[in-house]
Amino acid sequence: MHVAMDLEMNKILHVVASSGDSPGFLESARIVYGKANHLLDAHNAKGDTPFHCAARAGLVEMVSQLISLARAEGGGGRVKAVLCKQNKQGETSLHEALRLADKERVETMVSRLMAEDAQLARVASADGASPLYLAVLLGHDDIAERLHQQDEGLSYSGPNGQNALHAAVLRSTRMTNNLLQWNKDLCKEGDKTKGSTPLHFAASCGFRERVTSLLDADKSIAYQFEKDGSFPIHVAVIGRQASVVTDLLRKCPDCAQLRDAKGKTFLHIAAQLGYLEGYHKRTLNIQDDDGNTGLHLAVLAGTLKPFYRILSDKDVMLNLSNSEGKTALDLAQSKIPTGVQFGLSPRGGIHSLLTIAGARHGAHSGNHNPELDEEKEAKKIMDSTPTIGIVSALLVTVTFAAAFTVPGGYRGDDGTPVLAASHSFQAFIIANNLALLCSSMATIGLMYAGITTVEIDIRTRMNAFILSILLLNSSARSLAAAFAFGMYAALAPVAHAAAVVTWILMAVSFVDTAWFVTAFLTPQLVLLNRLGVGACKARFVPAVLLSIFGELWPYAVIAGFLVYSKIHRIH
Repeated sequence: MHVAMDLEMNKILHVVASSGDSPGFLESARIVYGKANHLLDAHNAKGDTPFHCAARAGLVEMVSQLISLARAEGGGGRVKAVLCKQNKQGETSLHEALRLADKERVETMVSRLMAEDAQLARVASADGASPLYLAVLLGHDDIAERLHQQDEGLSYSGPNGQNALHAAVLRSTRMTNNLLQWNKDLCKEGDKTKGSTPLHFAASCGFRERVTSLLDADKSIAYQFEKDGSFPIHVAVIGRQASVVTDLLRKCPDCAQLRDAKGKTFLHIAAQLGYLEGYHKRTLNIQDDDGNTGLHLAVLAGTLKPFYRILSDKDVMLNLSNSEGKTALDLAQSKIPTGVQFGLSPRGGIHSLLTIAGARHGAHSGNHNPELDEEKEAKKIMDSTPTIGIVSALLVTVTFAAAFTVPGGYRGDDGTPVLAASHSFQAFIIANNLALLCSSMATIGLMYAGITTVEIDIRTRMNAFILSILLLNSSARSLAAAFAFGMYAALAPVAHAAAVVTWILMAVSFVDTAWFVTAFLTPQLVLLNRLGVGACKARFVPAVLLSIFGELWPYAVIAGFLVYSKIHRIH
């Protein structure tokens, strides 16, 4: 039964050809062929010949034996006839050889097959994959070069309308350059799915060297579009490949104004994705099919970096209306969050900057702020209050305890602090008291914000909640200062270096201050760049001072007390 199944499905020579290439199997193949020579190019259930089976198994000696048998039967013509036989997938034994895992065996097998029929590389499979395409896709660059050396008329085709260059730009700069030398027209061919050219592939993946090679071969491909109208510069932006965008604009400046099927330039897409690279002035005020400019889409995205870059350019028109009659200011207002927000809210900042920069509402868009969902905001505050309240109560406890466990301890005779005369100790007391005051006020604010039995309107609750957060921030800063001053007062007389290290470590707490001040000042610099020094000098300096003082006011209070105590010799 088993032998019958083999004979029916695989034929006996197919089984022998795929079993091994030891002398015993080679002799078995000769014997089977001697009794039934028609099996040499017979197809099994999958359409494979014995050559397919031997090549797939990587049996070089078996392939050589089968070739010898074919030559003995009908010379070189017979060999070529059996080698070019295709299975149901349209593949020859050369396709099977290229898929072997062992690279050395691949090279040996391919060399053996091509030595008998150099034109095997012209045969593509049913889905269009040529041996050259497979070699490039699988990273066999040496073999791909050998295939071309042996037959310059080989097939470049790949599946789904692709060609070998589509595979090369994803795998190898070396093969990309080779294929462009062998057949430069490959770079113009698009696949069947989207019409993507090799340049679309390379641009979307950010392979900068290969993009450059393609453009050097033929710059016109930068102006070929996919079926959805996307040009290579569009797919580069979608893939966030900034360097490729820059290269495309440098080599083909007109790419900046190319539009996809929706009328969008690369700037529209970049602004829509909240990612702006390859900025180009000629695209600033171009409107897409919906009437949106890059500024409209940057506002909708709500990402600050591209918005800042567009707004800072004096050539950007702020009051263009889209097809709905909405300007950038209208869109910004519609996106302002209505609930609890802090000073660095991107949406609120965008609206404020547009207003200050001179943006206006559209003629028919109206001027209505989004309605506040009071129930949603009340729930948000109540859900957050317990967690923040724990932090607030913890700060109150720590600062209260620190007041009675002062650094250096107390004198035994009169009970006064040992380090009371030290300015560092006095700064510790002020900082600790300030931390206790801020955390206590924050706790009280949270009580008003989060307790539903206290009948207060939602906006007052929101303000109380935000104020509590700010006070907790100041309390934490004051507590950090108290720790630093306390450690310095206790360690300076005996371990000055350790006291200095404590101050250095405490300086890490300024990192978030630097971030906050930078985030606060960046919009001011944008306005300064757009409106000029004359229009902004009245608000720039106050804004700088306000942002710094808002973060560092506890330190200003502590420093002010120290200066005052030294001047008036207070102990």
